[in-house]
Amino acid sequence: MALSEKANTEYLEEVTIQLRAHGFTVHPLESRDIDVAHDGKPLYRVNSRGGLGYFEENAAGKEDVLDQVRDIIKTTREYMTLMEQAPPLEVEGLGKGYQLLADFNGTVLAGHKTRFGVQFITWDWTHNRTSLWQGHYYGPHGLTGSYEKAKRDFAVWSGLLPASALFTQEQLTEVYRSIHETLDGDVPLTDERRKALESAAGQIEDEVTDLKERITLARNREHASGLGMGGVSL
Repeated sequence: MALSEKANTEYLEEVTIQLRAHGFTVHPLESRDIDVAHDGKPLYRVNSRGGLGYFEENAAGKEDVLDQVRDIIKTTREYMTLMEQAPPLEVEGLGKGYQLLADFNGTVLAGHKTRFGVQFITWDWTHNRTSLWQGHYYGPHGLTGSYEKAKRDFAVWSGLLPASALFTQEQLTEVYRSIHETLDGDVPLTDERRKALESAAGQIEDEVTDLKERITLARNREHASGLGMGGVSL
């Protein structure tokens, strides 16, 4: 489904917030596209349809950065499309601007546009679905991780998935580190096992958006405690 002109404009505003929050410089253009700069050089151009082009002369050796921008664009496009398609969440006392993204088993996932970015909230219905309570709020603080955390919270709280079926971000980080200690160590591995471990590591990289920062923090904690363990480099 193609977004409306208004939704395309709001998408570019939201992706600008996200990119700046992740340390990128964003330059709006007269064409309504935006240029994304890193280390003082323009690297990518994003249009209102979520398309991404890059300045080849400045992008060499920036594969990790390109992947990060792509992930931000993909996630932002996903939830802004949902916001456009979702019906309004109209509950007495709630106020305007809330969209109903999901509703299951007495729990709702809502999105709320603010000038600081989209905020996501999970609530429980009460009083015969006339009011909401026990809200869990995610953002807005300009990070796409709020959307992912809100989805996970909704899945568990609504009963779509048991809590035991989902690993925390901290658990996934430590599993990732252990995988690479095995891959980089002297333990003999069959091709099958190596491929399985590499595949698992790739899935964790996709799931934990701030994996590099989490690994650095974990390594620093270990050094501070005197463990001084080695770690994987991203």
